[in-house]
Amino acid sequence: MDCARSIELLSDYDAGLLGGADGIIVRTHLSTCADCDGVFRDLQLIVQTAFAMRSENGIAYPDEEALWQRLCASRIVH
Repeated sequence: MDCARSIELLSDYDAGLLGGADGIIVRTHLSTCADCDGVFRDLQLIVQTAFAMRSENGIAYPDEEALWQRLCASRIVH
């Protein structure tokens, strides 16, 4: 798996949504690619921080799935 595809799948991997071969391939790639592993660790820290802030402050954030879809769509358009 190349780095671009691995990074594309990191959010689903972190959420436990990747099954079968994709999950194994991402896990293997992360174990051999320090750059992608660093991006994954940053993603985990961002998610944990956002969760903690939401819990502590009772902040209502937009629907996360809709937000990711908008971000992905904007990447395709640009």
